[in-house]
Amino acid sequence: MQKQTLWTKNFTIITLGTIISSIGSVAMNFVLSFVVFDQTQSTFLAGLFAAISFVPRFVLPVFLSSVLDRFPRMPWIVGLDFLNGALYALFGLYCLSFSFSFGVYAVFSLLIATTGSVYEVAYESVYPNLIPEGFYEQGYTVSSMIYPTITMVMTPIASLLYTRFGVGWIAIVYAVLLTIAAMFEQKIRLEERRGEGRFDFKAYVQDLKNGFSYLRQEKGLLAMYVSIAISQGTGSGEQNLMIAYFSKTPGLGMVKYSLFSGIEFAGRTLSGLLNYKFPPQKRYRFAIYIFVMMTYALFDGCLLWLPFALMCVNRFVVGMLGITSITIRSSSVQTYIPDSMRAKLNAFVAFVYALATMVFQLAIGALGEIVPIRLLIAGTSVGLVGVYALLLVRNRKHIEPIFLLEKKSD
Repeated sequence: MQKQTLWTKNFTIITLGTIISSIGSVAMNFVLSFVVFDQTQSTFLAGLFAAISFVPRFVLPVFLSSVLDRFPRMPWIVGLDFLNGALYALFGLYCLSFSFSFGVYAVFSLLIATTGSVYEVAYESVYPNLIPEGFYEQGYTVSSMIYPTITMVMTPIASLLYTRFGVGWIAIVYAVLLTIAAMFEQKIRLEERRGEGRFDFKAYVQDLKNGFSYLRQEKGLLAMYVSIAISQGTGSGEQNLMIAYFSKTPGLGMVKYSLFSGIEFAGRTLSGLLNYKFPPQKRYRFAIYIFVMMTYALFDGCLLWLPFALMCVNRFVVGMLGITSITIRSSSVQTYIPDSMRAKLNAFVAFVYALATMVFQLAIGALGEIVPIRLLIAGTSVGLVGVYALLLVRNRKHIEPIFLLEKKSD
């Protein structure tokens, strides 16, 4: 009898492809966030640039979810990796030939976000089907470890590469990495049970109605999604403020921010390894999740009031806690939702997350022009604690069953 394992051919390939593309993604995202503020010296424009990238995520996923549920999703993933590789290559050539232009950077961000929003829904919908039955916790632990581990390694390297070579060459290298990832992903063999491959507008509208109706009936999922949307929105806004604070504060700067970020993701990597080896027991998942979310918010609030050494300790602890919440939430929610509903629900979640992120990035960026950054981050963090108490703690009876259920049938 063949021994059951997480590392099947399909899971190994999607993991390798994700690692390869994440290397360039981390470097590009880190560099672009600093370039925009460094060139404009405005927290509002930095927030606007970040918010622009969420416009497609606010619009497209909901309209494309029904299509993704009716057609195989792996061809979308492979094709979009090839397309993004071409776009990054063109952007890299532009950066090597011309000086900074906020308009050009914003348009490029919009294009990449458009393809990325579709990719994200397709990837999240097909990923559970690439994990062998009985290995969902470990599978999502591996997935949640990839980005933190790459960030830990690549963020300091990216700051040095930007200083030495500039954003253009980083974009070109990322284009090559995306092409390699797509070539790996072409080797995945997955039989996807989809509906008829012909688009029907009436069926499309009905699918969306069914998705929204399902979510309204699931009060626990709704409370979790709303709290996460607020959390991600404020977190994105706070990250822009932190970049501004490090850029403007003597003795800090881009290199220290990269080290500071790398240490946070080192904590995430260590925690991911522990979660992979010792998955949290089901009966403790809800309590752990609440504790982590509350602690993360409080640690964010006091972060910039600390000396740099304690900032690093703060981020390491937060990193360890954060990966636990991501693993618990992702594995529980995605296995709880029926496969036939995943693309619709993931699309709706992407829609809500994008809207919240756009609003909070613009609002927090605008407030950053008039309110001291440290006070602003402390205030938003305290507000998050209140949100978690209202939406998560008060809805325990609806949320805890999601963490307790091992697998929900279709």
